[in-house]
Amino acid sequence: MRTPYVTIVLCCALACTQPVKEIPQWNVEDPSEEPSLVPSEDPSEEPSAEPSDEPGLPPRDFPSTDLVQLSGCTADDCGIAVTYTLPVSAGADFGLYWTNGRVEYFQAGPQNADGNVYQLIPGALLDHESTWSVRVYLVQDGEQRFSPAKEVRLKAAPEPLQLDWTRLTKGVLPESIQLYETTSSVNGRNFHAWYAVADPTAVDIKVTVPSEALTIEDQSAADKKCIVMINGGYFYNGRHTGLAVVEGKPTGAVPTVRGSLRSGHAEYNEMYTVTRGLFGVDASGQAAIYWAGSNAGHSWYFDRPLPSVRGENKYGPISATFPTEARDWNPVYALSAGPVLLYGGQILVNFAETVKGGEYYRNNVEIMPYDIYGPGSVCDRTAVGILEDGRVVFFICDGRITASPGLNLVELAQVMQGIGCVDAVNFDGGGSTGMMVGTLHIGDQTAEKSRKVVSTLGFYRK
Repeated sequence: MRTPYVTIVLCCALACTQPVKEIPQWNVEDPSEEPSLVPSEDPSEEPSAEPSDEPGLPPRDFPSTDLVQLSGCTADDCGIAVTYTLPVSAGADFGLYWTNGRVEYFQAGPQNADGNVYQLIPGALLDHESTWSVRVYLVQDGEQRFSPAKEVRLKAAPEPLQLDWTRLTKGVLPESIQLYETTSSVNGRNFHAWYAVADPTAVDIKVTVPSEALTIEDQSAADKKCIVMINGGYFYNGRHTGLAVVEGKPTGAVPTVRGSLRSGHAEYNEMYTVTRGLFGVDASGQAAIYWAGSNAGHSWYFDRPLPSVRGENKYGPISATFPTEARDWNPVYALSAGPVLLYGGQILVNFAETVKGGEYYRNNVEIMPYDIYGPGSVCDRTAVGILEDGRVVFFICDGRITASPGLNLVELAQVMQGIGCVDAVNFDGGGSTGMMVGTLHIGDQTAEKSRKVVSTLGFYRK
């Protein structure tokens, strides 16, 4: 987990029975001669399990208030949900404070129209090794006051999915890029997937957003330096619907989103402010995954998401200081999609529901629609991850065919973690999923898979 810092918020398919298209027989190296993808560590250098002498935070004064009733504080493996009441207007300054004795955080509360508040502490700011003390804060007469504390500990995280990966070689690939394939089963289902991994200091990583939707074959063929390319972000009516940075210039934005894309659903006309997962690289080639948010023509990058919860009170607009202080990060190339799957080594998605039940997932903080987020959304997937040593992973898997039904988001996070990723973000999947290695299109290529896309990510020769 990343070392956190103190932050005070200043403002509130189609099923198919066709066999998978045969993949050309490439040279397969002896796995016993292949070095581990994740560098091994000398056990003798492991940190001691003994308590650290590192000093904790100085004692904090907690002037109390009897206007706050903290009625619930429950944890799962991805976050902490807190319910409380307070008789204040929506514009009052209130929210959550939580600490494990070594670090502390504040998060402003969502709008409060009726006094009842449901607020989520996202897993990006938590770990499974600490007991967290949670309080509600309320600013009264210019003074910050607190509710009594409740203590809670996250549940055990899902285990990484360790699959058998075989390295594939082809003349087009330089030594700085490796390509792997697996047909290992996942949770008893057939599975077929590939990933390419590259050192971002040895190759260029670029985002492409063409003026019109094009297949990844056409987009990769447009630049002779392109070595590996995958499809990118979401789009609607042939237009990219997120934020992109190309050659240092941002285009688009992270929009507010509907609570549901089902026109008859109660949430169809409910609009939510959200942040969305984004992958990018800076001028030095260093890769990062953050959450992006936009407002009034400006966009910012954050190391925590805005913890919006479908069906609950809503947050106000994004700013340079909300949901937290924006990162001082200037990507040369970046692309948003979402959700973030892994951050600091921790899985951030599960399908726990609020008391409202069906599709009201409490950890779906990016408010992803039903065809992306949910246990039954098992399909083709595209994702990008970052290994602990900084190398970047482009991943795709086949889906919605007998030979490989695909993955849901929790399984995708587990697979990316099993590869060795500490950070990972989901990109557009389904019929958009595809990877080009040179002139070869990897993966299932049924008629639907010739879909034109509006953005791509690629490894390029320097």
